[in-house]
Amino acid sequence: MGAQPAAPNCAFDKEAMLALDVVTFDQTEGQGWRPLYDSGCYVEAAEILRDWRAENSGNLSPENRREAQLLRTLAWHEAQMWAFAGRNDLAMPIFDAIDADEANSGRAWNLYVDGTIAFLRRDRDGFEAAIASLVALPKPPGWDNAVGAHGQPISMPWPQNLDVLEGLRLCWDEPYSTAYLCRDIPKTR
Repeated sequence: MGAQPAAPNCAFDKEAMLALDVVTFDQTEGQGWRPLYDSGCYVEAAEILRDWRAENSGNLSPENRREAQLLRTLAWHEAQMWAFAGRNDLAMPIFDAIDADEANSGRAWNLYVDGTIAFLRRDRDGFEAAIASLVALPKPPGWDNAVGAHGQPISMPWPQNLDVLEGLRLCWDEPYSTAYLCRDIPKTR
């Protein structure tokens, strides 16, 4: 019998984490909740995402398009971390609330959410319908001319997140934490 893998170190400074601005906390690789995810500390990542949202979301305006998107993304990441931890009972209400926000999200995003929810519910027909609808969406005008935050051209696949759903399909019988990674993921670090 081989040695058991070491338990991850899930310690973090909660007050320092809660004091981070939204971009640093949620959108910056290697910062905020992401080191917890990278260490396999999914419950801790979900909890700090929940706590950050509870303490700081009032500082973001849902009327501001960018801030509304950040609020949805924070909720998405919290739901994902609950799903990674195998706590679909906590993930599903959050995913469902995001899915209900059709008016404030793009159609491609909502189909990705639909596919994720169908995967977690083990609804193969709903899952395949979400993929088929996503594949059928026309590419938005100007998509191939996208620029990053600093004005540099960036390449984004269309449709976005199709690779994630195809990975979930490939590993259909696996838990979300495994199936989410059943795809080629470019190294960013």
